[in-house]
Amino acid sequence: MIQPRQYQQEALRVVLAKRKEGVTRQLISLPVGAGKTIIFGLVAEALRTRTLIIAHREELLYQAKSKIKLVYPDAEIGILKARERGGLKSEICVASIQTAVRHIDKLKERGYSLLICDEAHHAVSKTYKRLFGELGFLSGDADKLLLGVTATAYRGDSLGLGEIFEEIVYERSILTMMKAGYLCDIRGLEVNTGEDISCVHLQTGDFAVNELSQLIDIPVRNNLVADTYLEHGEGRRGVVFGVKVEHAQHLAEAFRERGVACEAVYGDMPAEQRQDVLTRYANHELQMLTNVGVLTEGWDVPDTDIIMMARPTKSRGLYVQCVGRGLRIAPNKKDCLLIDFVDIARKHELCGVGTLAGKDIKLKGKSLLEEIEAGEREERIRLHEYRAPTYENIDVLGRSRYTWQTRGAHYVLNLIGCVLCCQSVEGGYTAVVINTGVTEKLSEDVLPLDYCMGVCEDYARSLGADNYAVKDAEWRYAPATERQLEVLRNRGMHIRANLTKGEASDMLSSVMGAGATEKQILYIKYNHLHDNPELLTKYEACQIIGQYKDRLSGAVAS
Repeated sequence: MIQPRQYQQEALRVVLAKRKEGVTRQLISLPVGAGKTIIFGLVAEALRTRTLIIAHREELLYQAKSKIKLVYPDAEIGILKARERGGLKSEICVASIQTAVRHIDKLKERGYSLLICDEAHHAVSKTYKRLFGELGFLSGDADKLLLGVTATAYRGDSLGLGEIFEEIVYERSILTMMKAGYLCDIRGLEVNTGEDISCVHLQTGDFAVNELSQLIDIPVRNNLVADTYLEHGEGRRGVVFGVKVEHAQHLAEAFRERGVACEAVYGDMPAEQRQDVLTRYANHELQMLTNVGVLTEGWDVPDTDIIMMARPTKSRGLYVQCVGRGLRIAPNKKDCLLIDFVDIARKHELCGVGTLAGKDIKLKGKSLLEEIEAGEREERIRLHEYRAPTYENIDVLGRSRYTWQTRGAHYVLNLIGCVLCCQSVEGGYTAVVINTGVTEKLSEDVLPLDYCMGVCEDYARSLGADNYAVKDAEWRYAPATERQLEVLRNRGMHIRANLTKGEASDMLSSVMGAGATEKQILYIKYNHLHDNPELLTKYEACQIIGQYKDRLSGAVAS
């Protein structure tokens, strides 16, 4: 079980209240990364009725099931997809739209009272409308509730969602969620390519893909994308969005030629190959991904902190979905860098960073929040209503105040006497505490990273470790110790004047924080020296092995 966020609980209350008022076709609009699937579970638990959940792609079915279980652990959930039929017998059925339509007669026999539609901006298509209609969710039946959730409650093809849904009952903008700390801040960079796309025709509200590809999938522009990454984003991890499969492949090749670990992912890849690439990225074995049409929905790696829009678009929905992949919060993630490659468009109006704020805006070196706050401050001055802002420290779940470190795909927080860890497992993370080599679970659930981080930080506060582990702890501002400086010099690190103890600690962590080698892990496991050697640094593993060998030598000598 997890504790839902305040806005998720609020959304639940609004849905239930609107249902009592007779609104039977409701829509929720929340940004990417806001945990819309958690709201599925809250509504299903509150109503406890036979429920059908529709996802746009089969890959999202198990993700939906696992997240619903976080807030509705005793739910009976089955999957309905190509070769799996358990959903036709369970109280809650999670199905892809394609499979649901193929089994529409059997679904009608089940008599669902609640239908939840994920990625509901697809809901006006003929396939969805047929499903909704035949299952009785468009008739105004007061005993049935159709609930759609989406990050983009608008479409680029002029087909309005009002044809399906009566009312957007709950909505929060990207900007609001950023200000509240539920999404990370974003910085923008615009790169003018000099390529002219003004002659490209439009199809369903956006550029004709084949025409656009011929003009922008060219070596000079692809090299510009990779070179821009090296100049402005090197060290960040993220996604490049291209226009066609060949474009994604060519972009990936340009990155690899510059020594950046990068692979392309696309819809026609064999499923196992695509999953292998995505797993390698999640495990920090790849620095960048290029893609087209695959990572716009339902894919989330929270520490992704750079999005490169190598494809121009007029579609607000597509743009927001793409950029949203970088807006989730993660330990030590300060912001997301958005790089827009802007071509000469003339008559065409392109989406840009202002699309996220719902207004025309240029960042001019600031982050989005900084620019918005500066504009609000200027407006208050203009209206003679300016008051100096006041601040209070808040600890919003997800915006970490702590100094986390990575161990491969894991995250660790070092405290005095113990180590807290968000341990990467299949489907998410588990929260554990390691004390003198003994591991204890803080939660039995597999959690999303931000929730797992919150569990660990709650535990840190319960130990009274707040004053030690937070990023602005008092000790971090003291001068670096001679021992710290000595180790840094021995490792050839540049030491600036007035280096603080906290800065030195972070530098030491960066050079000594590499994970234990496979050989070290096997040795420690074989000799039962530590419960979780994969969470150790190479340095820590070396110490443990050295101490063990010293004990063996002493025993032999005696």
